Amino acid sequence: MPAQPPRTPKARPARKTLDRDSWLKKALDVLFAQGISQIKIEVLARKLKLTKGSFYWHFKNRDDLLRSMVDWWRNNQLKFIESLDHSMPDPEARIRAVIAFTQHTEDSNHDIAMREFARFNKHAARAVSEVDELRVAYLAELFTAAGFDSIEASLRARTLYFYQVGEYTTSLAPEPETRARLAERLHQLLTRHPASD
Repeated sequence: MPAQPPRTPKARPARKTLDRDSWLKKALDVLFAQGISQIKIEVLARKLKLTKGSFYWHFKNRDDLLRSMVDWWRNNQLKFIESLDHSMPDPEARIRAVIAFTQHTEDSNHDIAMREFARFNKHAARAVSEVDELRVAYLAELFTAAGFDSIEASLRARTLYFYQVGEYTTSLAPEPETRARLAERLHQLLTRHPASD
């Protein structure tokens, strides 16, 4: 009887990579869907299919997680603002691009969650305030580049920002087709220069 070839030991499945960002993103997901009371180590570990040991590899405790969650959200928002395309020569085209982007982003749930958390957490409130100010300042720069004076640029920046935030923090979000038409009309209205007196 021929000798059997030696068995090759089965490779063990690779352990799931320990990823700090995964914990933070999942914490924001839970904050949005279930509220602050459900941001628990056991809940997050179960959702991520990781052990509590993984949690303690990255965080000292739940308070460290909550503070890190706020910082992670804030830093990601600031990085995004810094990464926006400043090379597009036509400022009106850049305004259109910003409006178009916000029609399709999935980041709004985290925004909603952080704003709710900011109602009773000072660290989150400071982060939301800083992000709001920088977003509006960026939009004001775009409208200034499009030829509006400082008051007009500030008004249009705030109008656009309040419209965008209001759309995803209320129950009035229209169907995608209607939303696209409204976005185009919004761009037309905001980039139209007022008639001279």
